[in-house]
Amino acid sequence: MLDLLTADDVLSHVMMLAATNDLLYILVEGSTDCSVIDPHINTDACDTLPSGGKSVVLGAVTLAHEEGFDRLAAVVDRDWSEILYAQPDHDNVFCTDYYDIDATVFFQEQNVLGIAASFADRSLLRIHISNSRFDSLQEMVTQLAFPIGILRYISVKSRLELNLRDFPISVVLNTEGNGVDFDSLIDLTIKRSPAAKVTRAELIRHYRETEKIANGDRKYCSGHDLLTGLAIILYKKCGSKASIDAIARATRGAFNCSDVKSSPLFTAISAWGSTHGREVLSCL
Repeated sequence: MLDLLTADDVLSHVMMLAATNDLLYILVEGSTDCSVIDPHINTDACDTLPSGGKSVVLGAVTLAHEEGFDRLAAVVDRDWSEILYAQPDHDNVFCTDYYDIDATVFFQEQNVLGIAASFADRSLLRIHISNSRFDSLQEMVTQLAFPIGILRYISVKSRLELNLRDFPISVVLNTEGNGVDFDSLIDLTIKRSPAAKVTRAELIRHYRETEKIANGDRKYCSGHDLLTGLAIILYKKCGSKASIDAIARATRGAFNCSDVKSSPLFTAISAWGSTHGREVLSCL
């Protein structure tokens, strides 16, 4: 139902709620965002509302500003902000620290270590990392997600219409289980994208050019690819029996007060609350 909401619908709902209390409100794109943010919200001061996507959230905040309603802020995915386009031009709109909320959670390394300790066979995990060129599980998973992130970026920037939604990382995992097989990645991307406006050779050229510019920047990695990659490596190489969804939920749940205190996103949310004389976070 959330995907049917308009910015007007969302703001009308917020205004009805606000008429019954003095809470501050934070719009988020979906329920996944709430699962990370809500445990750290002081519910006596603030509440979050999933609102059906980035464009709807930004539209509702713009309408609220025009109406002079200042008890509303928003958290949106960073996506390609500062890489392909500017961040949203609103004082009360805050971007996730990385590509999205799941990437923000993943790049707290202790979370990855904790999930691995809970779901993987410790001996198998240690052997798998020691036999690879990576120093940590987090680094390994990041390098698995990064090439897919490059393709996502290329598709948006050049309007190539590549179908990378719910990309099946397990199909392009290399034989060592610590990265992607590049040829398989390109071939599967082309196969899944019948409307793509690019040849195989052109896509490889785009990829190589962008890879040099990106230079391993973590902000190219989407949360979906990171958490899927983590689950697949733990399952295929480290004895885990947990599903991708179970790994994702556990990783989000591992985001703790220490993570909140080090997060620019949550620092910005707290500062916004302070302008209203409220401490909206329970951790600070």
